[in-house]
Amino acid sequence: MSQINRAQRHIYDLVMIRTPEVFLSYADIVGVDSVYALPATFGTLKIFTDDNYRKVHRIEADQLKLKLSTGSDRLYYRKGPDLILDKAGITATYRLWYYKLCRNLNAGKASATDTLATTASVTADYYNEMWIEDITGVQAAEITDYSTGREITSAITLANNSYYGIVSDLPEPLCQLIAPKAVIYIKQTPQAIEKPTAQEINAWNQDFIAAYGAVCANLDASVSEMFTDFGFGQPLGMGIVNN
Repeated sequence: MSQINRAQRHIYDLVMIRTPEVFLSYADIVGVDSVYALPATFGTLKIFTDDNYRKVHRIEADQLKLKLSTGSDRLYYRKGPDLILDKAGITATYRLWYYKLCRNLNAGKASATDTLATTASVTADYYNEMWIEDITGVQAAEITDYSTGREITSAITLANNSYYGIVSDLPEPLCQLIAPKAVIYIKQTPQAIEKPTAQEINAWNQDFIAAYGAVCANLDASVSEMFTDFGFGQPLGMGIVNN
């Protein structure tokens, strides 16, 4: 599973560098005394806006309001998992546009009804909006809520001891490349008897370029050149060619 998640992150990073909008999302979040908690799916900030959809600007620690100043509700600073406005007492609903986190996949056997295995995340909302496939029950549904007790809420009932798998956020054509890439990673470990061949790696690279071109590419550019060239005829070294 660790190699599967490593493979997924590799593909995610390649797409994120070139076509980040594939992972663009937004959330409307309510302030608690000017503190806005980032969603569990948060990866990278795109834009933070107020209740009138005006941009809220980031400031640094040395730019915070003076002690006797009221500050501004259109300025914020980051503190850990929260965005905090420079003006106290704000409870309005602000909108956060962001790129989704590449969340680790999980698979296993349900430990109770609608409860994932102990290997699953214990972060609330971590799997929200991802799909779960109930392999035993031959059904699938979107996870609409997820608790710290590893309990899912969805349109299906995941029976105790049912085998399941969480589906990647990657576009489906790219999902098909996770397992082959994981196999390459496994073969690259020191203890592996069989090592990946150059043909195997090159075949994966070509499959990635084809899948990316089908779902993500800017049609004004050559997809192959995007991942293999700096513009000067040299290999890019992003991991698609050599890793």
